[in-house]
Amino acid sequence: MMTTRRWVGLTLVGALGLGGCTGHSRAGAGNAPVEDKEARATREARAAEARLAEHTDAQEEPSPEEEQAERDAFARRAIEALRASGETRSIQYDAAGFQLRLGDKDGTMVFLSNFYDEYRALPPEMQDEVFTRISRVRDMPELPKTYAEARPNLLPVVRGRTFFEQLRLVVKDGAAKPVPISWKPLGPFLGVGLAFDGPDTLRYLGPDDLTRWSVSFDQALGVGLENLRQRSSEPLEQLSPGACQAPWEDNYAASRLLLDEVVRRCKVRGAPVVVVPHRDLFLITGSEDEDGLHQVATKALRAMMAPRALDGRALRLAPEGWVPFMPERLSNAWPDFRKLELFTRARDYAEQTQGLEKLYQEKGEDVFVAAYTPYQDERGRSISYAVWLKGVDSILPRAEVIFFMDPALGEEAPPVGIARWEEVAKAAGELLVPVEGLYPERYRVKGFPSREQLARWQNDPGELFDEEGP
Repeated sequence: MMTTRRWVGLTLVGALGLGGCTGHSRAGAGNAPVEDKEARATREARAAEARLAEHTDAQEEPSPEEEQAERDAFARRAIEALRASGETRSIQYDAAGFQLRLGDKDGTMVFLSNFYDEYRALPPEMQDEVFTRISRVRDMPELPKTYAEARPNLLPVVRGRTFFEQLRLVVKDGAAKPVPISWKPLGPFLGVGLAFDGPDTLRYLGPDDLTRWSVSFDQALGVGLENLRQRSSEPLEQLSPGACQAPWEDNYAASRLLLDEVVRRCKVRGAPVVVVPHRDLFLITGSEDEDGLHQVATKALRAMMAPRALDGRALRLAPEGWVPFMPERLSNAWPDFRKLELFTRARDYAEQTQGLEKLYQEKGEDVFVAAYTPYQDERGRSISYAVWLKGVDSILPRAEVIFFMDPALGEEAPPVGIARWEEVAKAAGELLVPVEGLYPERYRVKGFPSREQLARWQNDPGELFDEEGP
């Protein structure tokens, strides 16, 4: 999983689509002394992405090697903390997955990403607290032998859908194994799982746990919802008339999204709109409340910068359930909701990219996993884009704009075509094939568009924005 949750940088330097920029590229396909044709193509593809845009950050980001060294050092300290707390089981460190396994193959998994983010966000004098929390993982609550004993401690957990999808283990033939956590989708980009709630930690439940108790996921979820309902009698905190915040900071604030009576406690104008940017932050306002939408978006933006962020995109309650929501384009809240959407999608794709690169490396395949890049121009207009390179085996994210590049024309050559996704999908036909089982969605490229198609797509980048400037 993605080891840091950084703001990807919506402002890029240089003219969109013009060559000549340099930037930080992701790690190449390998460091073998002899580079074959496929590996070279992948490396050049990374370089082409980097040339298209250079992120402007407050600080220069470390190189992939420096970042890996920092993660490895953090993992060593985590292992030391576990040993100091009395952990006697074997501890295996998976550097690529940035996780620890305590015990044998069925032992406890410790995902270090969120702990690492918290560590980096704290001042030096408080960083040791992170390792204290890691040491408590060894005290993961034991699951009761019977369902009757477990019932009082079952609770639903709402997380971003990417959290669940990234746990999927993919085997070499492309078929997917069951994820180790039982869950189901909630709206278009969230998911709900189940946890056994312990005194200090929660333990996610998987298919094997439910099978052992002879209970279905939906049955156990129903019990979890009732338990959560019993913990949710307090009134909501009012941010302003028509905008509310859940008062609970118990790791389950976002899960109250599942309780209609809690959502309805906030008296809103229009249909209820909710955002769950953090597990301990549940925001509610109305679809017709300009001030409420602005307050919710501002608060959500701050929360998405914190460790353990969930999802910044808004949902509106409709007769068919929760559906995506964006304010009207002329709304003062629209720019912030747009930033939340772009940042969340960029983060989700970045996490997916890391997992897919690891998967293809293990399978010995050189596949270019194209980046999803947000861009904002000097007028504040924004788009997302991806790069389709000629002659490179690639899988593309669904970005709003596609840049077509021909490496044979040289490093400084501009794109040979630029088009919005809808135009590309309509005309590309069999050149763009959905990859089954991936979230967020990706597409395998099968060739490259014809000269005639590219001629129609030699657009001025400025014409590709579908929004008005400030």
